Amino acid sequence: MPSHLTAIPLAINYKIEPNWPLPYVPKLPKKELLLALQHCNRLYSIFIGRCTSEGSGLLKALDNPFPILEALSLFYDDGIQVLPNNFVAPRLRALHLVNVIIPMGHLSLTNAANLLSLHLERIPASGYSPPEYLVECIASMPHLENISFGFKEGTYYPDMVMELPRTEITRMVLPKLSRLKYTGIINYLDNLLARISTPFLQDIRFFTFLDETSTVTVLRLSAFLGTIRNLDFRVTVVSFYIESFSITYHSEQPSVAPAYFSFCLVDNRDQNRAVASTVQIYSANASALPVVESLDLEVSWYMPGSTFMAQHALWYRFLRLFGGVKTLRVDGVLAAELSNVLDPLNGAVTNELLPVLSELVVVSQEDLLQEPFSSFIRARRLAGHSIDLRVIQDRPSALRPPPISWSFDTF
Repeated sequence: MPSHLTAIPLAINYKIEPNWPLPYVPKLPKKELLLALQHCNRLYSIFIGRCTSEGSGLLKALDNPFPILEALSLFYDDGIQVLPNNFVAPRLRALHLVNVIIPMGHLSLTNAANLLSLHLERIPASGYSPPEYLVECIASMPHLENISFGFKEGTYYPDMVMELPRTEITRMVLPKLSRLKYTGIINYLDNLLARISTPFLQDIRFFTFLDETSTVTVLRLSAFLGTIRNLDFRVTVVSFYIESFSITYHSEQPSVAPAYFSFCLVDNRDQNRAVASTVQIYSANASALPVVESLDLEVSWYMPGSTFMAQHALWYRFLRLFGGVKTLRVDGVLAAELSNVLDPLNGAVTNELLPVLSELVVVSQEDLLQEPFSSFIRARRLAGHSIDLRVIQDRPSALRPPPISWSFDTF
């Protein structure tokens, strides 16, 4: 670079709102902004936040090579924008886009082998690229550490997410990937996981949707988890929501080993279907996960008379996934239902479900009308295995997902 030219960052915010976590940068007049973008050989960081479709002229200014650009963040509030075909950034390390589509065949961004972070959010139906193409692109980026794909709910191209042919699938190894986030329909995730191997993945976050075409029985999660080394999950939090059900695995000591795995399944039509489908998935994949020693069942919504798992058989199948649990903590609104499930008079095999349980904690700010789990605890005691029952008013500080921090401006 000639000595008289200085590399400069370019950060522009549109429509800054109160409490929006973006750095304050004075707004440039459009004329000056477009003039600044013309200096593409001097820009190493571009951040355009909360831009509207009126600013589409900004994208035209990006229709050029940017030889020293390292970070690009584009956040469009409305409409779907398309990254220009002639945008070239061989030194790009971070690409974060919201409501911006990368043209088919252009995801490699002319061999962006230095890319560390790929974050694509609010991808519309037209952005569901064939999974084999997507994997080929990211496999050409050997330094990737963070991947996040967020598709818009309810949008999909059935042709892009069809069941894979019954042939051997070659897995692409992503040697440095440590974080993988996905939001979208479950079948596409299934096809994606069938093609990647992530030996050093530590942070996994899946938020999936069910629709009438979803086939949860084909999920290849087990084989995918089998490619990850040194998984150490000992604590599990199960959360019941209005239209979804999630299971989150934590390390026993997050401050020492911040491993994290969260899987949430959403069904806008039937919460019970979401629960049953998640149990089905984890039943098929439990062998790939470590033995959980602490299980926490929490409820984020409650209506009088609610049943969280309609059939005892579903509860039995679910609890069998956690045969190594020593501590079980449940919200008070779940106590009656779960106590009924574990009552030996209702057919539960008490020595088979939670066989090593030694501590049972009920979280309730109200006095319990009946003593829960009395029959279950009595049967265990007669079998020579005592269980300590405690009732507490407040749940201990919840385990939180590991924080995501970036070394560059992003949305």
